[in-house]
Amino acid sequence: MRPSRFGLEEIAALTAALQRNELWYWHDDSIVEESAKKAAAKFGAPFAVATSSGTASLHVAVAAARMPAGSEVVVTPVTDIGTINAILYQNLVPVFADVDPDTACPTLEHIKAACTERTRGVVVVHLTGCPVQVDEVALFCRERGLVLIEDCAQGLGATLNGQAIGTFGDFGCYSLNDQKHITCGEGGFVLMGTEERFYLCHNYADKYYDRHKKGDRLKALAPNYRMSELDGAMFGVQLHKLDAIFEKRRRLGDDLTARLTAIPGIIPQRQPATAKAAYFFFQLRIDPGAISISRDEFLKRLEAEGIPARPAYVPVPIYRSPYFLSKSFFPGAWPAELAAGRSYDYSTIRLPGAEEAVATGITLTLHEGFEPSDIDDYVEAISIVAKTGP
Repeated sequence: MRPSRFGLEEIAALTAALQRNELWYWHDDSIVEESAKKAAAKFGAPFAVATSSGTASLHVAVAAARMPAGSEVVVTPVTDIGTINAILYQNLVPVFADVDPDTACPTLEHIKAACTERTRGVVVVHLTGCPVQVDEVALFCRERGLVLIEDCAQGLGATLNGQAIGTFGDFGCYSLNDQKHITCGEGGFVLMGTEERFYLCHNYADKYYDRHKKGDRLKALAPNYRMSELDGAMFGVQLHKLDAIFEKRRRLGDDLTARLTAIPGIIPQRQPATAKAAYFFFQLRIDPGAISISRDEFLKRLEAEGIPARPAYVPVPIYRSPYFLSKSFFPGAWPAELAAGRSYDYSTIRLPGAEEAVATGITLTLHEGFEPSDIDDYVEAISIVAKTGP
């Protein structure tokens, strides 16, 4: 069972916020602004902007990148739809890169293969909180003049080469919803490296009202993604708890990875040697060449051993969903196609790595409430099922 996540600190912070008699974030001594500054400092970024959700943080970043309508943005097909919606909202075209089935994430070579002369941006997703080799992707994007946005929704605390994910690209987008390592119920934030991008993100999160009085009021279409002072109070307190939560998950996840690697036919999510993963959940896949039963049968037998497990993170690669096969995200004409002057047929896409990752993938629950005995149970059950025949 997950341990109690909220205590006297949260109660005190929420009470103090309520006693101000004002939950609007934009005023002197704003709790939201102070919590965003704490997040920037913690993750090693010059600036941060708080938002109402992780999806909002992605939309804010894509909007602030100001890529021309109809531009292509390379993205993984193994991700939450929020990643993709952020691209669609700005009348941009998602172009799906293949993935390494052992990570369920694109490599630099996959991203390069998906780029065309119309590419203006790349969104990398640190799936499960396992860092991709984003340093290489960042260098490529700088050389090509592409915007790089990191989706770190599942990666609170994760690092690569000792550097926080979300600080390699132009924007790093995080989620604070109830499922994440730390939470304020809903919420998110965006990290960025320049003052110009800070003001852009701030404006795009607040209907472009130009709260900082830079002379840019209502100069672009922007939604309302503001965070309230109650969320900001939770954000600030929970931030102090992240290190302990992250370290517990990392120890458990690394132990499970090492032990499952020794079982023939079981392939835990591979990670860079210099990465520290956050383990939002635990991902593995079975090798059909070594395991004689199907993934779905494997799941049934795990359940019989008392281990609840689920299929891969997404049921199909996103390009195979009805959403993209019918392009129902925009009934009638898709404005991005009109702007691009060309049409996109997602029904013709075949990405073998992504399809293998989804067809053979298994997800296990893992959080800071687990103990070493829970890892023992996972290893024992998976070992038993992996050795069974049809």
